[in-house]
Amino acid sequence: MRKEVLFAVIFGIILGGVILYGINLANKSVNSIKEERAAEPTTTPTPALPDKSLSIISPQNHSVTSDKTVTLLGKDTPASGLAIISESDDLLIETSPEGTFSARLNLIGGENTITVTELKNDNTTITEAITIIQSTNLPE
Repeated sequence: MRKEVLFAVIFGIILGGVILYGINLANKSVNSIKEERAAEPTTTPTPALPDKSLSIISPQNHSVTSDKTVTLLGKDTPASGLAIISESDDLLIETSPEGTFSARLNLIGGENTITVTELKNDNTTITEAITIIQSTNLPE
């Protein structure tokens, strides 16, 4: 009986030592990975901000009107070409030397989406769109 108890104690000490060695090895590897990641310089890419030179000043997006026509006013880079597309009109215009533009557009009854697109020199486009609702049943 004494031999079995002594054997169980020795076996328990050896097994405990192996488990402690495994836990210690796992902790060292985790800590070394954390240190390597901390040592690496982290670079966060800065997204390039788009050149938002195109803006529609008037009318405001989602405005409601009873008029059959609307005058579109906006700003863009000076002397640039613009394509204005709506439900009833397609226009090609050029901005003024100051960078402003205006266009008179016909509206249809209901929702009208007006899209203004500029083609940049590097063949990229900038697009701005608004929605105008034309209704004949507006309260006074």
